[in-house]
Amino acid sequence: MNYLKMSKNQTGIFFIVAYLIAIAIGVLVFFSLKPLLSDVILLTFVANLFATVVIFGFSLITKNASMYDPYWSVIPPVIIVGWILYYSVQINAVIWLLLVGIILWAIRLTYNWWKNWPGFKEQDWRYDLIQERTRGYYLLSNFGAIHLIPTLVVYIQLINAHDVVFLSESLSVLSIVGFALMIFASTIQFIADKQMFDFRQNRVDKNECINQGVWRYSRHPNYLGELSLWVGVYLMYLGVVGSIDFNIIYPIAMISLFMFVSIPMMEMKLANRECFKEYKKQVSMLFPYRKRKRN
Repeated sequence: MNYLKMSKNQTGIFFIVAYLIAIAIGVLVFFSLKPLLSDVILLTFVANLFATVVIFGFSLITKNASMYDPYWSVIPPVIIVGWILYYSVQINAVIWLLLVGIILWAIRLTYNWWKNWPGFKEQDWRYDLIQERTRGYYLLSNFGAIHLIPTLVVYIQLINAHDVVFLSESLSVLSIVGFALMIFASTIQFIADKQMFDFRQNRVDKNECINQGVWRYSRHPNYLGELSLWVGVYLMYLGVVGSIDFNIIYPIAMISLFMFVSIPMMEMKLANRECFKEYKKQVSMLFPYRKRKRN
């Protein structure tokens, strides 16, 4: 099969089939290992790894690591709903807020990915960079850096969501604040994506830098939204357990991934643009504020 000649709709069907197979295998692994593993979090983690391996296999078949791109947004709500069904919990107000926050985020992120999906003729430029740098070891770096690490980092965020599902009883102020932060996350990401899409459609020079809308106050408002989502999930967890514990490490891991990997890679890509040098002087990296011009 020539994947490069597929229409966008055909690739969409291909993705749906691939992800349904991955989810089915994950569910099969979960219930097959249930007699051996009593810890549901560990059991789900193993099933999640198997699903990741399936998508990795499809990325090898298509020779395109971007097969993994929707995994980031598609799998979290599937896992959370799976936990709700497995425990047969009564869905209270806290769980409803968690579900709404996660599903809105997942829909927005998946929609934005699909809107910008070019087909199998190209993959995310970051994957090309990893391939160029690792060359003979690309099979390992492809699985490790592109598939495994993101799966691990996202899954540990879901441990907080698991405890919200398993332990929540009544609404707290922190639960409401966490939900509000999750809604803020989806909102600012939607606005940032729309403004970036319109900018790219209308710009004359491909090397021109966006400096309008929310991008006028943050160089990475979409990343700010992503981090806000997982901090919001943690705040909902904090509202349930009532005290800070080891689980605070999970959102810190996500923040570290963006601060030390994703943002530096993006800024390295833009560093050679003359406009970016001036833009960087004027606009905050993450938190929205306009830098004062120095005399």
